Amino acid sequence: MAASRLRHQVERTRNKHSRAVVVDGTVVIRLAKNLSKREEERHIDYLLKRMSVIVAREAEKTVVHPFRRLLDGHSLEAVRLGDGREFTIALKAASRSRVRAGDDAWMVDVGPTLRTAAFHRLLWKTLSRRELPRLEALVHELNARTLRVPISAVRLGFASSQWGSCSSRGVIMLNTALLFLPQRLLEYVVIHELSHRLEQGHDARFWAVVEAACPDYRERVAELKRYRLPPR
Repeated sequence: MAASRLRHQVERTRNKHSRAVVVDGTVVIRLAKNLSKREEERHIDYLLKRMSVIVAREAEKTVVHPFRRLLDGHSLEAVRLGDGREFTIALKAASRSRVRAGDDAWMVDVGPTLRTAAFHRLLWKTLSRRELPRLEALVHELNARTLRVPISAVRLGFASSQWGSCSSRGVIMLNTALLFLPQRLLEYVVIHELSHRLEQGHDARFWAVVEAACPDYRERVAELKRYRLPPR
């Protein structure tokens, strides 16, 4: 993608360095303070070229966006999880919003005031609540089989920025989007987060812990990088 074609906006900040991020498909360039007009132009040109490479690379990845068609107005969708299980989601207009989620089908009442972003969150929240017991069991089973580290809780929720995390108190947070990836990638993320109970950083000692529990982790990391999370 040519840098000149990227949708972008420029913000002038009090920061020491210029940076760029992508927000809802737009490259936001945050310029450093005290730049001359010529320096601003150079920074903008450099950052647009750099971001064009990043945006093009991201565009080649598979987006984990199972509810996209429902958000686009379709009233019926078949959803398939990474382990092969399937269920359908049927929408209908109603006076208030609610979800009745069974094993094979969800019936979703869509109230008149339900906005698209809130609807998206509702679907992810429903899936998270339904699948948490299974994910808890998986985490404890993998932990017992590999690292055997103390953990205090397992949580499941959708995020648009990371696949998982581990708090200093031993709370393992997993992204619900992992449910749509191959099982080997879900298990890798679990092991990755469990390894943080022994090593907080990502230095050589951390990766040695990961490798002891998951010898082919490099291949799984490379495969995981082929996916990206959808916006909220």
